[in-house]
Amino acid sequence: MNLVRFLAHYVRRYTVWAGAALAAIILFAAATVGIVALIEPIFGDVLLAGDQVPGMMGVATGSSAPAEEAAPEGPQTWLDELRDDFDISAHLDESYESLKRRFEIGPEEVVYFVPILFVVIFLLRSLADFLAGYSFQHIGLGVTTDIRNALYRRILEQSSHFYSEHPSGELVARVINDVAMMQSAVSNRLLDLVQQSITLLFLVAMLLSTDFKLAVISLVVAPLLVIPIVRFGKGMRRTSHRSQERMADLASLMAEAVRGHRVVKAFGMEDFEYGRFREATGRHLRVNLRAQRLAHLSSPVVESLAVVGAAALLVYAGREIRAGALTPAELVKFLTTLLMMYDPIRKLNKVNLILQEAGAAVQRVKGIMEVPNKVRQRQGTQRLERVHDAIRFEDVSFAYEDQPVLQGVNLEIGSGEIVALVGPSGAGKSTLVNLLPRFFDPVRGKLTIDGIDVRDLDLEGLRSLIGVVTQDTVLFDDTVRANIAYGRADLPMESVRAAAEAAFADGFIRELPQGYDTRIGESGLKLSGGQRQRLAIARALLKNAPILILDEATSHLDTQSEVLVQKALYNLMEGRTTLVIAHRLSTVKKANRIVVMEAGRVVESGTHEELMAHGGSYKNLHDLQFQT
Repeated sequence: MNLVRFLAHYVRRYTVWAGAALAAIILFAAATVGIVALIEPIFGDVLLAGDQVPGMMGVATGSSAPAEEAAPEGPQTWLDELRDDFDISAHLDESYESLKRRFEIGPEEVVYFVPILFVVIFLLRSLADFLAGYSFQHIGLGVTTDIRNALYRRILEQSSHFYSEHPSGELVARVINDVAMMQSAVSNRLLDLVQQSITLLFLVAMLLSTDFKLAVISLVVAPLLVIPIVRFGKGMRRTSHRSQERMADLASLMAEAVRGHRVVKAFGMEDFEYGRFREATGRHLRVNLRAQRLAHLSSPVVESLAVVGAAALLVYAGREIRAGALTPAELVKFLTTLLMMYDPIRKLNKVNLILQEAGAAVQRVKGIMEVPNKVRQRQGTQRLERVHDAIRFEDVSFAYEDQPVLQGVNLEIGSGEIVALVGPSGAGKSTLVNLLPRFFDPVRGKLTIDGIDVRDLDLEGLRSLIGVVTQDTVLFDDTVRANIAYGRADLPMESVRAAAEAAFADGFIRELPQGYDTRIGESGLKLSGGQRQRLAIARALLKNAPILILDEATSHLDTQSEVLVQKALYNLMEGRTTLVIAHRLSTVKKANRIVVMEAGRVVESGTHEELMAHGGSYKNLHDLQFQT
């Protein structure tokens, strides 16, 4: 039911297709029963077999009609009354006779009429099967595409807290593998669940109307098949959940190794990483083999029970025919109906197993989608175009879980001011600037722009004010132009080239095989570290945001490139409010103000000359870097 409840929200937009699927399924079930109903006319009218069919040891059995005529009619029992309620066989016989009268079908024409009717009904059944299958595929593919899009959007909208708690491999597994499993369940197995269930109901009604007592006995014994199905289903659900967890482990391990391949190679840890991966695949194999044991054991067990029941049925039918209570044609129709019930039961058994797996996938997808976003947009937010006054951190504190990172920070940055944040690793510099675009929200205090709390600003508008270049360069497997103009394909080439020139990247770009149209590979691995960093700087410059965050923006440049880019950055920072994080103090000397942080607090603030004269933490850092 979890699968149905979860999917109901997404299925609403496909109600027309759902209605078409239901109509096609009912037609399919009705046509299936119609095919069974034609068995008696085929024997009696076409083959003229009547009730004379070979009996045991070649002896012909006589018609049961005389025996039935001789049998005295007793009072109608409750079984007889119940049979009359389910006697669709009689209604179908009446419909068949009505058709013969309408088309004036005589004894000679019936030889053609019944086979043609059989073909027409079979073609209708095939058409209904196609329409039902395609409708469910349309619903399934559409619904799971919507779910995958919604899940991905939900992931994109999450705060940085979310990414620190959920490895990338896990998220990839949720979006790709789990949604694919749900797609299979919705497109194929829900079709089987609905179509085979309705078909089974129609066949049960036909069974009851053919031989009520025998049908009741069969249907009483049949539920015994449900016991192993339920047991296998529970085991399959648990095993499937563990299998999906092991797959997420594999994805995480592989993503880490591929992302950190240089470190792996530098430390000669190929065998170590291979060993970790091999252990993970071994765990995944063991879980999958258990799942396969359950999956392949379920059908033989159910089928064996069905064969035992069939043998008992043959014994009963043989005795009834000899007693004249059942005709051979009725037995053939009964057995045909019973055999046709096997396929829906078999498919429903498989549906149970697949839906158990899909249910586990639904729980995992729901778990991701229901993670609350710790950075939310408030109602009635404002939108700023520029920073006219100042950025203020007012008694700002922040913690990761229970680990404090910022403690009561008070800092004001004037419009157009260049402020450098320096201090030892772990001092809270990057965390402080990450609060500005609301990658996180402070746990106490507030951050304002022009006196407005950033939480009261439109989130998209806030982030449009800020250009960011981080120390970990993030580029995409696309062309140079697309990376610089990220998401803005309408920008003219002149603007892209101007930004590249300002970042001193135009020279090496022109030397690439296709220039600005050269694809740079995943994470820009076809470029050097300095080239990647300059593309990231060009991207931030092209955004032309009034606030710049430069988090070790020149850390991967060689000395010559660093000098050139530093000059370009200082020229472009004119009139912009800029926060610069740098460990190399030589890059921050021209800042309007240098803020020194230690253990999440601001301990010093001033120009380079003022802080050197003060002789505090900044001077100690400076002396450590430049001592000979």
